[in-house]
Amino acid sequence: MKEILDKIINGLYSDENYQKEYSQIYKIHKYWARKPWYIVEKYINEYSNIDDTVMDPFCGSGCTGLEAVINNRNFIGRDLNPAAIQISKGTLLNNIDFENLAKDLEKITCTCKEKIMNLYLTKYLCPECGHYLYYKYINIGPKFKNQYSGMLYCDNCKSKGIKHKLTKEEAQDLQNYNALNIEKWVPNKSFPKKFYKDRFSYKGISLITDMYTKRNLYALSVLYDEIQKLKGKNKELFLLAFTNTVLHVSKLKSENVRPLGVNNYWVPDDYIEENVWFRFEDRIKNIIKAKKQQLKRELEKKAHDINYGSWSINNVSALDNIEENSIDYFFTDPPYGDAIQYSELSYIWNAWINKSYDTKEEIIINPVQNKGIQEFNELLSKSLENIYNALKPNKYFTLCFQNKNSEIWKAVILKCRDLGFKLIDTSIYNTYGSPFNKSWANFSPKSDIYVTFQKSDIGKNNFYSKKETVEDIIYKIRLYMKEKNISENNNRLYDLTMSYLIWTLYYNKQDITVNKFNIKSFSALVQNDISQKH
Repeated sequence: MKEILDKIINGLYSDENYQKEYSQIYKIHKYWARKPWYIVEKYINEYSNIDDTVMDPFCGSGCTGLEAVINNRNFIGRDLNPAAIQISKGTLLNNIDFENLAKDLEKITCTCKEKIMNLYLTKYLCPECGHYLYYKYINIGPKFKNQYSGMLYCDNCKSKGIKHKLTKEEAQDLQNYNALNIEKWVPNKSFPKKFYKDRFSYKGISLITDMYTKRNLYALSVLYDEIQKLKGKNKELFLLAFTNTVLHVSKLKSENVRPLGVNNYWVPDDYIEENVWFRFEDRIKNIIKAKKQQLKRELEKKAHDINYGSWSINNVSALDNIEENSIDYFFTDPPYGDAIQYSELSYIWNAWINKSYDTKEEIIINPVQNKGIQEFNELLSKSLENIYNALKPNKYFTLCFQNKNSEIWKAVILKCRDLGFKLIDTSIYNTYGSPFNKSWANFSPKSDIYVTFQKSDIGKNNFYSKKETVEDIIYKIRLYMKEKNISENNNRLYDLTMSYLIWTLYYNKQDITVNKFNIKSFSALVQNDISQKH
């Protein structure tokens, strides 16, 4: 046990030296479960070679893809979600003509800005420069009935904002915008009748367009229409900025609530109507900044004779067969059960890019789709079979899997063992995310476990047979931490327990009951261990 724990400790919260400016590259669009790029890069460089083919069958926002190609690997990405494909392609795009991109931004600005900004124009002058002020946003809802408030800002001197209470006349103007005639295309599409996490239909929202005020819908239609006239990479980047705008200017946002902050379409009673041009301009400038950082990083790599690899991103399921023995390294981060409902949370994005997909092969726990733990495990097992068959002999596969359910972890580890994967390493790194999303009150994992396997003869001598319980493991780990003078806290103890449990599930032929072990019950198990030993 000590040998395994020594190995786990060496891979616990490794302190990475990395250039923080390059994190901007991965902030071009909202997406879930994004892994720190420097950790992904570390794994790609450790377990693959230059010119190798790296694959991620759940490519998400494209982090694995970019880290592969920027380190001179060839990359194949797959995802069932069209929104993920759009974001991944936008992430990997390089050789950007920034002069041409600036010209297209100027074209969009000349065509759309005044038309959109006039929708938010006020009669007030900036105290600094004397230009007319615009609404940055307006508070709407029961709390603000008959006393609307908002934030004014100056587009000329880019003021931070001036709080403002609307007059009765200004409040009446809000109602007048409901008569706007929207002539250009908008996704007048219905939401599915059943959402697993539905926190909007009870408010009378049944269409995508219901998520917006008439003014913001009009502004989005004008902007979208002009973007459609662009071509090539520029069009893809402008569309990316657009889809990263549509949630911010919807009814999903309030002064204190960010869209999807609670991983569902929750419409607060009091929401804000945000200036569409203000948000879009901010998003496209973020993309331009990110792409310039990407170019800088690419040039640094070239200075070390490392070139940009080739890549392909495909809108197909992880269950589709892959050519046998064709991949040198897999790095992937599959869905976590029911934690993130990708098809539901991407529904608005996909509607705006006029895409949809069949959720039959979505690897998820979702009662509305008639998928429980058993169905989830079966689908995930099929994807693991594909990975095993496609991986070349003696090559490696790294699985990053942040899941609260130990029964699912057990099924994954035993499936990998049964397929013939040899367990090589488990390492733990802190997750990205806000303190809210990582709160113990929500029993959310605080770190990611990266489990690496090798497609090779697992051998018989590695296995043992010993009766163990989770309680036994916790007790032994606490003794180990005391001997090594490792400070004990719930986060660290939980991570060590989960990592050791993975090794035990894999190598111990005796069955270990884990159905009562999860992050929610962990503290109680620790307290019980402490009370028994004292």
